[in-house]
Amino acid sequence: MRLRRRLERDLDRDIREHIEMETRDLIERGIAPDAARLAALRRFGSVLRATEETRAVWRWGWVDRLAQDVRYAVRGLSRNPVFSAVAILTLALGIGMNTAVFSVVSAALIRPLPYPDADRIVWLANYIQRFHMDASSAPDFTDWRAESQSFEAMAGYGTVDRTIQDGDFSAKHSFVYITPEFWRIAGVQPAIGRLYSESDQDGVVLTWRLFEQRFSSNVGVLGRVVTVDGKPQTIIGVLPKGFRFLPPPGMAGGMSGEAEAFTPNVITPQMRARGRSFLVMFVVGKLKAGVSRQQAQAELRTIQDRIAAANPALRNFYAGAEMRVVPLQERLVGESRRALLILLGAVAFVLLIVCVNLGNLLLARATARQRETAVRVAIGAGRNRLVGQFIVEGLTLACAGGIAGLGVARIANTLLVRLNPTAVPRLDEIAIDWRVLAFALGISLMAGVAFGLAPILSVPMGSLYSVLKEGGRISSVSTAGLLIRRLLVAAELAMALVLLTGAGLMAKSFVRMYAHPSSFQPEKIGMMRVYLSGPAYRERPAALSYEKRLLASTSLVPGVETVAVTEGAGSGAVEVEGPPRFQPGQAPQVTFRGASASYPAVVGIPLLKGRWTRDDEAGFNVVVNETFVKRVFGKDNPLGQKLRIQDASAMIVGVVGDLKLTRLDAEPEPEVLVPYAYTPVFRVMDILIKTSGSPASVLPAVRRAVQNVDVGQPPFGITTLDSALSKSIAARRFNFLLLGTFAASAVLLALIGIYGVMSYMVTQRTREIGVRMALGAQRGEIVRLVVRQGMLVAVVGIVAGTVAALGLTRLMSSLLFHVKPDDPVTFAVVAVGLAVTALMASWVPAFRAARVDPLSALRHE
Repeated sequence: MRLRRRLERDLDRDIREHIEMETRDLIERGIAPDAARLAALRRFGSVLRATEETRAVWRWGWVDRLAQDVRYAVRGLSRNPVFSAVAILTLALGIGMNTAVFSVVSAALIRPLPYPDADRIVWLANYIQRFHMDASSAPDFTDWRAESQSFEAMAGYGTVDRTIQDGDFSAKHSFVYITPEFWRIAGVQPAIGRLYSESDQDGVVLTWRLFEQRFSSNVGVLGRVVTVDGKPQTIIGVLPKGFRFLPPPGMAGGMSGEAEAFTPNVITPQMRARGRSFLVMFVVGKLKAGVSRQQAQAELRTIQDRIAAANPALRNFYAGAEMRVVPLQERLVGESRRALLILLGAVAFVLLIVCVNLGNLLLARATARQRETAVRVAIGAGRNRLVGQFIVEGLTLACAGGIAGLGVARIANTLLVRLNPTAVPRLDEIAIDWRVLAFALGISLMAGVAFGLAPILSVPMGSLYSVLKEGGRISSVSTAGLLIRRLLVAAELAMALVLLTGAGLMAKSFVRMYAHPSSFQPEKIGMMRVYLSGPAYRERPAALSYEKRLLASTSLVPGVETVAVTEGAGSGAVEVEGPPRFQPGQAPQVTFRGASASYPAVVGIPLLKGRWTRDDEAGFNVVVNETFVKRVFGKDNPLGQKLRIQDASAMIVGVVGDLKLTRLDAEPEPEVLVPYAYTPVFRVMDILIKTSGSPASVLPAVRRAVQNVDVGQPPFGITTLDSALSKSIAARRFNFLLLGTFAASAVLLALIGIYGVMSYMVTQRTREIGVRMALGAQRGEIVRLVVRQGMLVAVVGIVAGTVAALGLTRLMSSLLFHVKPDDPVTFAVVAVGLAVTALMASWVPAFRAARVDPLSALRHE
């Protein structure tokens, strides 16, 4: 800056001295001083032009021009505050939506996991194609850990809800039982106390959240012995406040919430003795520096081949399993990656529509300023100078819109997290960090350049004299310019149709997901879970006694109609007594669900054939669902057929309809309903309560009744079945909400665009319309003329959008449920609906055109 000021002073001095020298020379020649001064100025020429030309060769000349353009743009925008406000708010909407979605993408896909050297942490598993699941057994894990040379550390874990009883107070908490190597992998140090090692088989490490909420941040809790599922264990440490355990989706096992406590995972000889097909854990590892995933995977495959050779009985199991080594971050994201990228592409359409709208607005504004532009060209402004000024004006708007967009993104992020923090992995970590700021700046600049170029169409390319002569009476773009505006609006409608079609397909998917028999009323069913902990319930008679007392106690609560108890009784290949129905290893997997006799009355499951089982059954009888019959018996009658369940013979006495009680987007699985008395000892039981009114008003009393049955078995997971089912499709609902919002915004912006173009066209053709009406044209003919032109634009956009949607919606097939990406009904409804709304947007300008006064129009300038 000092150098620049010095050069400015030197330039002023040089010009002044030159003029003074010329003046003295003329005075010496006998010319009067005043006349000599004027003559010297005339000889020198324009001082301002000389100054500008000199500055132009300085290195920072472009900075001066940029500053001038910015000041000019700000003055121009401030003179039209309504236009500026509309433009900035529209940009804020487009940039804010894009920034919000990118912040989600950044948190889930880009930002490293909160562990040191997170790129070396991997997920290890045998992927079983037949069941589409990852699985690892305790014996396999111990062999991998002992024999592999590619890993710094390897940890095996499982999850479960356990009861912590401290004095007279007991509550259920989410536990992770994990081998001590995990601390090395996670690089975590305790905030208080210490972490457990191989020798601490009874140690418990608390998360900071549990330390605060359950133990009131009392440091004296260290060394305290508490009862965990009836077993004494010692609290030895507390993890730092910011530490998080991040299990992949579907890999949280028996843990109903976020991890709250950690205990050692002790692999006992009994676990090994139960065989390698006994699945007990999930496995993560940290690669050594310089070791690739491919190398580690090849090494583990070699170990697996050796294990398969040593265990001939499990050769088929290992033959159907694929050894996988996957980056943990990739495994955490899972199926969300494709959905997030689709949403990022969809929201980009919204920003494109915003740019098109603003380009049209700026073009209309620049057209109205044609005379001003012509004057600037006439006095020497080059086309490049005008283009630069238009782009700066666009960038000025874009920067203002980008700043406002960051505010919109921040609000949107808060709403997304509050809506459902578990819908996307690490959604609660979204923040406006440097990545998001860089993205917002980048799209703001690109948008500013994109719509800033539109006013170039208004630059006079023909005779400046004709433009200046008209004195502003002609403020229209060329025919080509008007055609471009119409094509841009058609492109808006095409992009809006693509988004609207995607949202329509997802809406139809939701309708299919929520379809259920009328007898099933999840909104009237409450549910909670009990985990029977401690040695008192190791035997089945004790569990059955607890179930009877629980049903008797809860059924007396006012407002309760019926109560049922269910529990997962395991799964396995179906075994039908009699002639074999399947080739070896081809029998379908079946889920066995233990249920009390009141279960059908609670859930309203329809009976298709046979009868229900009763509590006083004389023998072991079961009921199967419709999918079971289709996969196992085909068209044969299943009634009277016998199955082998837990080495016992069970006869099928009834067939029920399929009912989704866990996931709304899950395909029906073959299921066998086993009377509660015949199920093995499974300690986790679900209590289903059908109420006459809202379950929310009854559940607190039911909770107290359950607690009174056994104070050491506190209920947890208290919710309604409707909420639980809704939570099961949280990710889908998240995607639908965002895509629906984008589609609605796109349609609104597109309709504003078509309304604006038609209104502008009516304004430009006011004189022509007046002539037509003066010659006898009726108002209806004028309306049809304008509407026809608007609908021509709409039809072009709808046809182009339909073609684009047919290709693009195939990318979202994984987001749909029982709906094809080219569903003709959805495409037809969207196209017709968009055509109707476009007709309405064209009707208003057409109606205004029909009310033009011919005399006023003929005087129109």
